[in-house]
Amino acid sequence: MSLLRTVSFSFLGLVLLLQLCGCKDNDEVGKMGLNSEAFYARYNRYIADWLEGEKQRASEEIAKIEKSLAEAADEEEQKRLQSSLAEFQRQVDRAEFRQGLGDFFAFKDPVELPENLVWEDGMDAPDIGDPAAKKGGVFNYFWTTFPPTVRQIGSNSNNGARGDLYDLIEVYLVHFHPVTQQIIPGIAKEWALSEDGRTVYFRLHPEAKFNDGHPIEAEDFLTWARLRLADQVDSIYFKQAIREQFAQFSVYGPHLLGITLPEAKSKDFMPYECGSIGPGATHFFKDFGPDFEERYQWVVPPTSAPYRMDPEDLVKGESLTLTRVDDWWLRDRKFYRNRFNADKIVYRVINNPTKAWELFRAGELDYFGITLPEYYYDRSEMPAVFDGYVERSTWYNQYPRLPWGLYFNTAEPPLDNKMIRRGLAYATNWDKVIDVVFRGDFSRLDGFTSGYGKITNPDVKARPFSINKAREAFAAAGYTREDKDGILMNEQGKRLEVSLTFTSSPERAKIMVVLKEEARKAGVNYILDGLEATSAYKKVVSKEHQGYFSAWQFTPPAPAYYEYFHSRNAYDEKGNRKAQTNNVFSYADDRMDVLTDNYRNARTMEELIENAHEIQAIVAEEDLFIPGYTNEFSRVATWRWVRWPDTEETRFAPPLSYIPMESYVYWIDEDIKEETLEAKRKGTTFPEVERVVEAYRTQPKLEEPAPSEPRQEINLEEGIEE
Repeated sequence: MSLLRTVSFSFLGLVLLLQLCGCKDNDEVGKMGLNSEAFYARYNRYIADWLEGEKQRASEEIAKIEKSLAEAADEEEQKRLQSSLAEFQRQVDRAEFRQGLGDFFAFKDPVELPENLVWEDGMDAPDIGDPAAKKGGVFNYFWTTFPPTVRQIGSNSNNGARGDLYDLIEVYLVHFHPVTQQIIPGIAKEWALSEDGRTVYFRLHPEAKFNDGHPIEAEDFLTWARLRLADQVDSIYFKQAIREQFAQFSVYGPHLLGITLPEAKSKDFMPYECGSIGPGATHFFKDFGPDFEERYQWVVPPTSAPYRMDPEDLVKGESLTLTRVDDWWLRDRKFYRNRFNADKIVYRVINNPTKAWELFRAGELDYFGITLPEYYYDRSEMPAVFDGYVERSTWYNQYPRLPWGLYFNTAEPPLDNKMIRRGLAYATNWDKVIDVVFRGDFSRLDGFTSGYGKITNPDVKARPFSINKAREAFAAAGYTREDKDGILMNEQGKRLEVSLTFTSSPERAKIMVVLKEEARKAGVNYILDGLEATSAYKKVVSKEHQGYFSAWQFTPPAPAYYEYFHSRNAYDEKGNRKAQTNNVFSYADDRMDVLTDNYRNARTMEELIENAHEIQAIVAEEDLFIPGYTNEFSRVATWRWVRWPDTEETRFAPPLSYIPMESYVYWIDEDIKEETLEAKRKGTTFPEVERVVEAYRTQPKLEEPAPSEPRQEINLEEGIEE
């Protein structure tokens, strides 16, 4: 399944009253469905009450701290209290600012729009793709498993197919340019920043349409929020984010929208902070109700994307086809005109990668990732490559390093013991995996979030494989005796065993076998738990795993922390593990809560870096994640009719794509396809193509706070491009 690239940067709020969903303490808010008038009125009242409660809570904390501060004699204690005092005062200030705005969902007269706004349109950025690109043809690819749902929101929607169906192809108010990182227009024609820096105003293209032809209007962005706030939708992440990280949605007319945040961010990124959301199809959800998840389980609603899914194009368990919208309103506009070129994109379900490779060799699939050495050095050394029918490309990108490694659930014994996790970090031999499985092509990953320039803590390094240090840590945890198999035991005779869940595949199995064999040398038994992708995903988000081999996605320009490490996403108010969140570590720590809050609310680059570095240091010190491996390139094999850009603006694919196909700048040349198939029949050949694209090999440096948006991070387990 292709990788899901969502931009999800630490966009959640304070530690507040409503733990699971924004409306649970106010049942009437959640039960109204999408009845707009009732919803707006009740949710506005709910937010007003909630803000007053938050202000009162923070004020009470301020009073307590001031009392403690007056009694504190120790200088370090005084500094700590002063820091806490400043944070709670900041919370009061945020609440008072929001109270002064009025309704959360507001409908205003256009005359209320501030004067002297400076409008920008981003049209000075370079185009994307190649003008030589042709529309037409079919792009054939595969998923290793069929998704549990095609809904964009709700239970099990956070799956590997969501990128292909939504996040990679939808158009938002604005976007980041995938080469220059400038803000470029999407549904918004232009945008302007308020004088206080907290509100971005968006003027929509009047021609903007959903892919069913219905006009996109400003209120559709309120529907984006309403869909995620309703109790009928299981969306813990969004309920928190919308309530806490937005201050107001204001509609000034069909094509004019204002979005306000509780605090100003970097002015260069504010348009993206506010505008990286898509419209909700208000006209489509007429039957929205208590059965939402079941009713829309296999329905892809109208979106702003250039592709649609027709009902007959979904064959459960077998395939899903996307069809390009011929009259898509952005078809001929800059930034979009040279992308999304294939008439159809067909995703077939092929559980066995070896079978998928054979279908690729036969020409039934157009594209195959060959980053794994076995595919690049061995399997792709084949006549179709030598004869020029299939082309191999090595493309270096500037994408942050994916955190492949082991994710530990600290709620599961013995992983609740820090020294056990420490020992496992030393007992897990990733260097041997790199040498044996990846033939030395990859390198060791140092930390959970590497490759983000100044945001990455340079002092965080992965622990090396060391049998002695592993055994020392295990001994500190009480595991000092060996059984007849050489596995350590504690005084109660319990063996040191940890289950490692992973998506079953031949490549993953090789990795796991190496880790298991090496770990036994340190006295630990890794129990290998290979599962089908959907089953593995469900187990992990239900927090039923011990260790998990995976990579969780962070897209440029910055990582997320709140959703992974804040206690609020680990446990509910009763102390039960909270399912369907990205805190797969079940980690809860007061200091980490403060840091993740500070990080997502950072107003300067210095503040963001300071908090990010300490977060990374804690993750490393606590051994929540054992860094695995990384690489800076993607290798792909494509039939020669799959063409790629070669322009000054775009070399093969934009650098801020993880794998080339996700940039959608390729096209299918039907003439070349006919020529190639005819050549195969006649036995004629073409020159062999071994392409190496190094134009984007140097990683960019971030000089500003990274933007964030309330879209949940996606696990990549179902779609590693190996």
